Amino acid sequence: MTNNEWTEVQLGTSWDYKSEKVLIGVFTGKEDGVGTNNSTIYNIQKEDGTYVSVWGSTVLDIRMKNLIEGEEVKIEYLGDKPSPNRKGKFYHDFKVFHRPMEEIKIDEAGA
Repeated sequence: MTNNEWTEVQLGTSWDYKSEKVLIGVFTGKEDGVGTNNSTIYNIQKEDGTYVSVWGSTVLDIRMKNLIEGEEVKIEYLGDKPSPNRKGKFYHDFKVFHRPMEEIKIDEAGA
């Protein structure tokens, strides 16, 4: 086996949701307990083959908890919203959509 057969795994760049409001790609997994805040990072492979890391938050962690690796995912950034529980504080709000792989295959076959 030669080194030509191996491709080094690279960390994806972090998704800048303030400049790119919608992220679409394939959910390739997550990493828990990252950094000093013990955060979750979600890994997404975009259509162009690049990988993007999405830092979890309370909203994203709740909305992404049932995703299955290999599903197509679409994340929309909705902006800052006032916190209902903490007066004067704001949180980043997101919508998350997913499409299981079998639905993707059916769509491709029917297209």
